[in-house]
Amino acid sequence: MGDLFRITTQFLHVFAGILWIGGGVYAGFVQLPALLAAPPQARGPVMAQLGPRQVRYLLRVAELTLVTGVLNILASGRGQQLSEPLSSRWAIVLLLGILMAIGLYVLLRVGVAPRVERMLSLGPKAAGGDAAAGAEVGRIVAALRTLGIVQVTIGVLIILAMVIARLS
Repeated sequence: MGDLFRITTQFLHVFAGILWIGGGVYAGFVQLPALLAAPPQARGPVMAQLGPRQVRYLLRVAELTLVTGVLNILASGRGQQLSEPLSSRWAIVLLLGILMAIGLYVLLRVGVAPRVERMLSLGPKAAGGDAAAGAEVGRIVAALRTLGIVQVTIGVLIILAMVIARLS
């Protein structure tokens, strides 16, 4: 039973992490550029449907990744090593990975989600010719691009940390 729980939590943790980081990569490098290449009149309706779903999806898989990560540590039997964080390479890189994952979740929650909401509220005004709203939407899109690059970079570093921890 213990092995089954450990294998299950590890699988769910890795799978959720793939969905989280992969979802961010897809959004930043495929979806957003495609959306921006679409005619302006088509962007609003698509973004109104896509934006909230994407944010909810990323938040849920991030939360699942974090919860299963904690369960994975408990199931591995190595959790006590975290009480002395500088005692092993495993503890060091695992704690760095945990901190980066929490930071990435916070970035999504307080950086991305509110900007997507704001962009959706400004969209109809911008589409109606409001120059100030259009300019703000442009700034929000630029900020979301930057946040996307930061998210992908942190995601890659988390994956690297987890590989190092796994091999430790």
